[in-house]
Amino acid sequence: MRKILTLVILVTCISCIPLSAGKISGDYSQSVKPGRWLRNIKVPIDKSHNEYNTVQIYFPRSYKHKKKQRTVIALPLYNGTVKDYESNTNIEKSAEEYSIVVVCPDMGKTIYESRYYDETTIRWSSVPGGRYVTEILLPFLRKNFNLAQKQDYTGIFGISTGGRGALLIACLNPDEFGAVGGISGDYDPLSMPNDPILKSVYGEYNTFKDRWKEDDNIMNLAENLGDIPVFLAHGKKDYYTPREQSLVLAMRLKTLQKKKGGFDITYREKKYYSRDWKYWVVAVPEAMEFFNEKLAGP
Repeated sequence: MRKILTLVILVTCISCIPLSAGKISGDYSQSVKPGRWLRNIKVPIDKSHNEYNTVQIYFPRSYKHKKKQRTVIALPLYNGTVKDYESNTNIEKSAEEYSIVVVCPDMGKTIYESRYYDETTIRWSSVPGGRYVTEILLPFLRKNFNLAQKQDYTGIFGISTGGRGALLIACLNPDEFGAVGGISGDYDPLSMPNDPILKSVYGEYNTFKDRWKEDDNIMNLAENLGDIPVFLAHGKKDYYTPREQSLVLAMRLKTLQKKKGGFDITYREKKYYSRDWKYWVVAVPEAMEFFNEKLAGP
């Protein structure tokens, strides 16, 4: 009788374990449904402190686990959500048309910094946002979904601060990406010395000028993009993050192109658009078309 009672209790306890708990283990092979989003994926950052990042991925109907698949990481705007692209654009249509897997991480309040400082007041996680993408997210995608296995099959882009992040990450890791894009991004920190978000990571400009000039400065790091096609897009009526941010970076890349050769730059500017989803819903398909042209495959 005791054995039967013990067995009943054990079965009851097992049945009470939430099904989502299995996702933490990293075995997602049975969860992927081509033609759909896979949501609430937990990417371990620090298991000892139960620290995870949430990611969702759209798998086009062409996805096969053992087949090389083009992958694009889509970074959200500052303090955006993991569902921004799904909710506000029709990125699934482009993913299907071009056979591209779209990875949307929940990046919260990060400017994709490569390190923290004593003066850093906003820390996205124990790992800086920029390093998370290359040191944690990419290996996770490779191991669990066979994605981002080759540079020429992997792209990254973002909106607003996510655009800054995409360009910065590509500059610091040019061997990881076959193409990069930024929409409505900011790329020149020296033109924004009073920006509170930049200050929250790098400290006051007047106190740490060398840090602002040398660390994570895309204008200085742009020469690392010689072999990576770059897509830049901006609304001409964007007065929050002026279109000059994209224009000046495009000019910088064109100058490097004339001096050194290489450098593949696509610059798009929309006359009647500003900084909102009315523009981004137009710009995102253009970015996806760019990745279709520049990445290998399908």
